[in-house]
Amino acid sequence: MDNLIRLSSVTQAMRARDILKASGINSRVSRIPAQKGRGSCSYGLKIDNRLPEAVEILRRNGIKVSGRALGGSI
Repeated sequence: MDNLIRLSSVTQAMRARDILKASGINSRVSRIPAQKGRGSCSYGLKIDNRLPEAVEILRRNGIKVSGRALGGSI
């Protein structure tokens, strides 16, 4: 199952994907459906592995991570 990183917009997700790719981490931009009581849909990245490292790389590059989940839904 994919690991998920929630981001604020599709633009941020695409920027984050490019930053991770430059660091050797493959990811895919994905729409994350809204959950009950959590507002509207958002965008994020699906990553096969290295989730903690990916989050740290994004934070160091000024990308705000709104949520993350190991092998599940946010």
